[in-house]
Amino acid sequence: MIKLVYVLERRADVEPKDFHDYWLKSHGPRVRDHAEAIRARRYVQSHTIDTPANEGLRAVRGMLGPVPGITEVWWDSLEDFQAATSDPGGQSALADLAADEDKFIDVKNSQVFLTRENFIFDFTGQARLGPEAMKCTYLLTRLGDLSVEACHRTWLTDHGPLVASFARATRMARYIQSHAIAPEINAGFVASRGLAAPLDGITEVWFRSEDDLGKPLDPDLARRGGAALVEDERRFVDMSRSRCFFTREHEIFDFS
Repeated sequence: MIKLVYVLERRADVEPKDFHDYWLKSHGPRVRDHAEAIRARRYVQSHTIDTPANEGLRAVRGMLGPVPGITEVWWDSLEDFQAATSDPGGQSALADLAADEDKFIDVKNSQVFLTRENFIFDFTGQARLGPEAMKCTYLLTRLGDLSVEACHRTWLTDHGPLVASFARATRMARYIQSHAIAPEINAGFVASRGLAAPLDGITEVWFRSEDDLGKPLDPDLARRGGAALVEDERRFVDMSRSRCFFTREHEIFDFS
Protein backbone atom coordinates (compact mmCIF):
# COMPACT_ATOMS: atom_id res chain seq x y z
CA MET A 1 0.00 0.00 0.00
CA ILE A 2 0.93 3.66 -0.28
CA LYS A 3 -0.03 6.47 2.08
CA LEU A 4 -0.71 10.13 1.43
CA VAL A 5 0.29 12.43 4.29
CA TYR A 6 -1.34 15.85 4.60
CA VAL A 7 0.32 18.15 7.16
CA LEU A 8 -2.38 20.65 8.12
CA GLU A 9 -2.04 24.28 9.08
CA ARG A 10 -5.11 26.10 10.38
CA ARG A 11 -6.53 29.17 8.68
CA ALA A 12 -5.85 32.21 10.88
CA ASP A 13 -9.52 33.23 10.86
CA VAL A 14 -10.68 29.83 12.14
CA GLU A 15 -10.62 29.22 15.88
CA PRO A 16 -8.71 26.09 17.00
CA LYS A 17 -11.80 24.37 18.42
CA ASP A 18 -13.79 25.14 15.25
CA PHE A 19 -10.91 23.83 13.15
CA HIS A 20 -10.76 20.47 14.92
CA ASP A 21 -14.54 20.12 15.09
CA TYR A 22 -15.01 20.82 11.39
CA TRP A 23 -12.11 18.59 10.34
CA LEU A 24 -13.43 15.65 12.39
CA LYS A 25 -17.20 16.02 12.21
CA SER A 26 -17.76 17.57 8.78
CA HIS A 27 -14.74 17.01 6.55
CA GLY A 28 -14.06 13.48 7.78
CA PRO A 29 -17.53 12.17 6.83
CA ARG A 30 -17.22 14.00 3.51
CA VAL A 31 -14.06 12.06 2.70
CA ARG A 32 -15.80 8.83 3.70
CA ASP A 33 -18.67 9.62 1.32
CA HIS A 34 -16.13 10.00 -1.52
CA ALA A 35 -13.99 6.99 -0.53
CA GLU A 36 -15.19 4.73 -3.34
CA ALA A 37 -14.81 7.42 -6.01
CA ILE A 38 -11.23 8.20 -4.98
CA ARG A 39 -10.40 4.51 -4.32
CA ALA A 40 -9.19 5.28 -0.78
CA ARG A 41 -8.87 2.27 1.51
CA ARG A 42 -8.29 3.90 4.89
CA TYR A 43 -8.41 7.39 6.34
CA VAL A 44 -7.06 8.57 9.72
CA GLN A 45 -6.92 12.03 11.26
CA SER A 46 -4.26 12.67 13.93
CA HIS A 47 -5.16 15.71 16.04
CA THR A 48 -2.38 17.39 17.99
CA ILE A 49 -2.67 17.07 21.77
CA ASP A 50 -2.07 20.12 23.93
CA THR A 51 0.60 18.77 26.27
CA PRO A 52 3.80 20.19 27.82
CA ALA A 53 5.61 17.20 26.34
CA ASN A 54 5.42 18.88 22.92
CA GLU A 55 7.64 21.72 24.10
CA GLY A 56 10.07 19.23 25.59
CA LEU A 57 10.40 17.45 22.25
CA ARG A 58 10.80 20.75 20.40
CA ALA A 59 13.25 22.45 22.75
CA VAL A 60 15.78 19.64 23.06
CA ARG A 61 16.02 19.45 19.26
CA GLY A 62 15.64 23.12 18.31
CA MET A 63 12.65 22.32 16.11
CA LEU A 64 9.66 24.18 14.73
CA GLY A 65 6.49 24.12 16.80
CA PRO A 66 3.61 21.67 16.28
CA VAL A 67 1.01 21.91 13.55
CA PRO A 68 -2.69 21.24 14.35
CA GLY A 69 -2.44 17.71 12.98
CA ILE A 70 -2.02 15.42 10.00
CA THR A 71 -4.29 13.44 7.72
CA GLU A 72 -3.27 10.02 6.38
CA VAL A 73 -5.02 8.28 3.47
CA TRP A 74 -4.07 4.82 2.17
CA TRP A 75 -4.41 3.33 -1.34
CA ASP A 76 -3.72 -0.23 -2.45
CA SER A 77 -1.05 0.94 -4.88
CA LEU A 78 0.40 3.97 -6.63
CA GLU A 79 -1.43 2.81 -9.75
CA ASP A 80 -4.77 2.90 -7.87
CA PHE A 81 -4.06 6.42 -6.68
CA GLN A 82 -3.16 7.57 -10.20
CA ALA A 83 -6.28 5.92 -11.61
CA ALA A 84 -8.44 7.76 -9.08
CA THR A 85 -6.88 11.11 -9.96
CA SER A 86 -7.35 10.58 -13.70
CA ASP A 87 -10.92 9.23 -13.57
CA PRO A 88 -13.64 11.92 -14.00
CA GLY A 89 -15.53 10.67 -10.96
CA GLY A 90 -12.40 10.70 -8.84
CA GLN A 91 -11.43 14.15 -10.10
CA SER A 92 -14.86 15.52 -9.20
CA ALA A 93 -14.67 14.04 -5.71
CA LEU A 94 -11.16 15.39 -5.13
CA ALA A 95 -12.23 18.83 -6.33
CA ASP A 96 -15.11 18.80 -3.85
CA LEU A 97 -12.77 17.82 -1.02
CA ALA A 98 -10.26 20.52 -1.99
CA ALA A 99 -13.00 23.17 -1.94
CA ASP A 100 -14.06 22.00 1.50
CA GLU A 101 -10.46 22.09 2.78
CA ASP A 102 -10.21 25.74 1.79
CA LYS A 103 -12.84 26.51 4.44
CA PHE A 104 -10.60 25.63 7.39
CA ILE A 105 -7.06 24.79 6.17
CA ASP A 106 -4.28 27.27 5.38
CA VAL A 107 -3.41 25.40 2.20
CA LYS A 108 -0.38 27.46 1.16
CA ASN A 109 1.37 26.61 4.43
CA SER A 110 0.31 22.94 4.45
CA GLN A 111 2.16 20.01 2.90
CA VAL A 112 1.02 16.93 0.97
CA PHE A 113 3.20 14.03 -0.13
CA LEU A 114 2.99 10.32 -0.89
CA THR A 115 4.85 7.80 1.25
CA ARG A 116 5.49 4.12 1.74
CA GLU A 117 5.45 2.71 5.26
CA ASN A 118 8.29 0.79 6.88
CA PHE A 119 7.32 -1.11 10.05
CA ILE A 120 10.29 -1.13 12.42
CA PHE A 121 8.52 -2.90 15.27
CA ASP A 122 5.03 -3.56 16.55
CA PHE A 123 4.52 -5.09 19.99
CA THR A 124 0.73 -4.98 19.60
CA GLY A 125 0.47 -7.68 16.95
CA GLN A 126 -1.04 -4.97 14.70
CA ALA A 127 -3.99 -4.73 17.08
CA ARG A 128 -6.01 -1.54 17.26
CA LEU A 129 -4.96 0.64 20.16
CA GLY A 130 -7.54 2.21 22.44
CA PRO A 131 -8.73 5.82 22.42
CA GLU A 132 -6.27 6.72 25.19
CA ALA A 133 -3.27 5.89 22.96
CA MET A 134 -0.86 8.70 22.10
CA LYS A 135 1.31 9.00 19.01
CA CYS A 136 4.61 10.84 18.77
CA THR A 137 4.53 12.36 15.27
CA TYR A 138 7.88 13.43 13.79
CA LEU A 139 7.75 15.44 10.55
CA LEU A 140 11.16 14.99 8.97
CA THR A 141 13.16 17.24 6.63
CA ARG A 142 16.60 15.97 5.72
CA LEU A 143 19.88 17.85 6.04
CA GLY A 144 20.54 19.88 2.91
CA ASP A 145 23.80 18.12 2.02
CA LEU A 146 22.17 14.67 2.05
CA SER A 147 20.38 13.07 -0.87
CA VAL A 148 16.90 11.71 -0.27
CA GLU A 149 18.27 8.21 -0.73
CA ALA A 150 21.04 8.72 1.85
CA CYS A 151 18.60 10.20 4.35
CA HIS A 152 16.14 7.32 3.96
CA ARG A 153 18.91 4.73 4.18
CA THR A 154 20.37 6.20 7.39
CA TRP A 155 16.93 6.61 8.90
CA LEU A 156 15.89 3.04 8.10
CA THR A 157 19.04 0.96 8.53
CA ASP A 158 20.79 2.88 11.34
CA HIS A 159 18.26 4.94 13.26
CA GLY A 160 15.39 2.45 13.16
CA PRO A 161 17.32 -0.31 14.97
CA LEU A 162 18.62 2.25 17.47
CA VAL A 163 15.05 3.22 18.37
CA ALA A 164 14.12 -0.46 18.62
CA SER A 165 16.94 -1.06 21.10
CA PHE A 166 15.29 1.33 23.58
CA ALA A 167 11.68 0.49 22.73
CA ARG A 168 10.73 -1.84 25.56
CA ALA A 169 12.47 0.24 28.23
CA THR A 170 10.43 3.28 27.16
CA ARG A 171 7.13 1.36 26.64
CA MET A 172 6.90 2.14 22.94
CA ALA A 173 4.15 0.04 21.37
CA ARG A 174 4.70 0.52 17.64
CA TYR A 175 7.08 2.41 15.36
CA ILE A 176 6.59 3.18 11.67
CA GLN A 177 8.73 5.22 9.31
CA SER A 178 6.90 6.59 6.24
CA HIS A 179 9.39 7.55 3.53
CA ALA A 180 8.40 10.02 0.83
CA ILE A 181 8.02 8.52 -2.66
CA ALA A 182 6.93 9.71 -6.13
CA PRO A 183 8.64 13.14 -6.13
CA GLU A 184 7.08 14.12 -9.46
CA ILE A 185 3.58 13.59 -8.09
CA ASN A 186 4.46 15.43 -4.88
CA ALA A 187 5.72 18.37 -6.94
CA GLY A 188 2.43 18.30 -8.80
CA PHE A 189 0.55 18.77 -5.51
CA VAL A 190 2.60 21.90 -4.86
CA ALA A 191 1.99 23.29 -8.34
CA SER A 192 -1.74 22.56 -8.47
CA ARG A 193 -2.73 23.66 -4.94
CA GLY A 194 -0.04 26.18 -4.03
CA LEU A 195 1.10 23.99 -1.13
CA ALA A 196 4.37 24.28 0.77
CA ALA A 197 7.25 22.00 -0.25
CA PRO A 198 6.80 18.35 0.81
CA LEU A 199 8.73 16.67 3.59
CA ASP A 200 11.07 13.70 3.31
CA GLY A 201 8.84 11.57 5.50
CA ILE A 202 7.37 11.08 8.95
CA THR A 203 8.06 8.89 11.97
CA GLU A 204 5.19 7.71 14.15
CA VAL A 205 5.68 6.10 17.56
CA TRP A 206 2.64 4.87 19.50
CA PHE A 207 2.26 4.59 23.27
CA ARG A 208 -0.74 2.74 24.70
CA SER A 209 -1.50 5.59 27.11
CA GLU A 210 -0.14 8.76 28.67
CA ASP A 211 0.67 6.68 31.73
CA ASP A 212 2.90 4.39 29.65
CA LEU A 213 4.61 7.43 28.15
CA GLY A 214 5.33 8.95 31.54
CA LYS A 215 6.46 5.80 33.34
CA PRO A 216 9.25 3.99 31.45
CA LEU A 217 10.19 0.52 32.66
CA ASP A 218 13.82 1.60 33.03
CA PRO A 219 14.00 5.39 33.62
CA ASP A 220 17.80 5.56 33.47
CA LEU A 221 17.95 3.62 30.20
CA ALA A 222 15.11 5.74 28.84
CA ARG A 223 17.03 8.96 29.59
CA ARG A 224 20.20 7.64 27.99
CA GLY A 225 18.21 6.33 25.05
CA GLY A 226 16.47 9.66 24.50
CA ALA A 227 19.79 11.49 24.39
CA ALA A 228 21.27 8.92 22.00
CA LEU A 229 18.30 9.18 19.65
CA VAL A 230 18.49 12.97 19.46
CA GLU A 231 22.22 12.82 18.78
CA ASP A 232 21.71 10.26 16.03
CA GLU A 233 18.90 12.27 14.44
CA ARG A 234 21.33 15.16 13.93
CA ARG A 235 23.21 13.03 11.40
CA PHE A 236 20.37 13.18 8.85
CA VAL A 237 17.59 15.52 10.09
CA ASP A 238 17.48 19.29 9.62
CA MET A 239 16.03 20.05 13.04
CA SER A 240 15.34 23.69 12.19
CA ARG A 241 12.86 22.60 9.49
CA SER A 242 11.39 19.55 11.26
CA ARG A 243 8.74 19.06 13.95
CA CYS A 244 7.94 16.55 16.69
CA PHE A 245 4.75 16.52 18.77
CA PHE A 246 2.05 14.27 20.22
CA THR A 247 -1.23 13.48 18.48
CA ARG A 248 -4.27 11.30 19.02
CA GLU A 249 -5.73 9.32 16.14
CA HIS A 250 -9.32 9.33 14.88
CA GLU A 251 -9.98 6.61 12.32
CA ILE A 252 -12.72 7.77 9.95
CA PHE A 253 -12.87 4.58 7.89
CA ASP A 254 -10.95 1.42 7.11
CA PHE A 255 -12.00 -0.68 4.12
CA SER A 256 -8.68 -2.51 3.88
